[in-house]
Amino acid sequence: MKMLSVRRVLTLGSALAALAIASPAHASKCEAGTIFNPITKVRWNCIFPITIGGVKVGPSDPLGRALDAQSASKPLCACRKGVTFWFGVKVSFWSPNRMVDIVTEPGCMMALGADIMPTGGRLQGSHTSIADGTNTRKMFAQMHYYIAPVWKMLDMFTDLPCIEDDGFDVALITEVLPTWQSATLGAIIQPEAILFGNPAAGLACMADSAAAAAGKVVDPLFWCMGSWGATYPIAGDIHFGDSVEAWAGLAARGVFMMGRLGALTVSSADGCSFIPQPVWTKSRYKFQLMEPVKGGQCVNVGRPGALWTSAKHAPGKDNAQFMLFEKTICCAGVSTP
Repeated sequence: MKMLSVRRVLTLGSALAALAIASPAHASKCEAGTIFNPITKVRWNCIFPITIGGVKVGPSDPLGRALDAQSASKPLCACRKGVTFWFGVKVSFWSPNRMVDIVTEPGCMMALGADIMPTGGRLQGSHTSIADGTNTRKMFAQMHYYIAPVWKMLDMFTDLPCIEDDGFDVALITEVLPTWQSATLGAIIQPEAILFGNPAAGLACMADSAAAAAGKVVDPLFWCMGSWGATYPIAGDIHFGDSVEAWAGLAARGVFMMGRLGALTVSSADGCSFIPQPVWTKSRYKFQLMEPVKGGQCVNVGRPGALWTSAKHAPGKDNAQFMLFEKTICCAGVSTP
């Protein structure tokens, strides 16, 4: 799977970053104690349920049961890759493969515990109140997307053919993307956003929000993120009432953007390969909050904050980090000569 390297992003974006217009605002301090530790920061019970040949192992939730029904429909599998052919048993599980930072301090790489881009007050995140009588607020923050194949980092399950062999890397930082700083610029390169900015599309998201509260995801409504808002416009500002819920909304929007950039893949239904995903399948992802407070559970896209965000926003800490669990379907078997 090809991803944008941090070197290419910085090289391409260094000239463009100066074009982004932003006003100085107070931002949370970039702390050094957020360095990623896959053993202590990952909520390991989120890998369940695991299904092996149609037999389920471990606890599950409504979202897990729905997906495992898909992956266990045919417990046996057969794959071919080039001249290699193998039979096996279909295995499915949730794999911690990616991380997402949502930061109000530009260049604050939480997984590295370092600020790599002092901006002198530009491109800062902010929280603002909107004087429209609705008592709503608006948040702006930057997003960092990391390749973090935890199984590979811990040297576990490396014999499974569907475990990614990539190393830890930074795939994207939005500080160098003018389109993340401005929804208007984003609409220029993603004109389909106009189609989903109408009342009819907004009303459809009400059904998605109700489903998300029940632990379900409506994949055809890809422009909706349940109670977290909408995927469009693909920019760093979002309306919110709950800060933690807004962080999750921006993290999910970042995942959606990676698909629109052609840098998102999922395991195929037969478990034989990874396929490109220009438009995400929401039910293939779960989010776990790691910073500023470690979450006790993984949540499906759009789950209302009232059900999981309590006591997750530490005072004075407005930077957040999420682990992204992807639903992996794998044909684990033995190759034939």
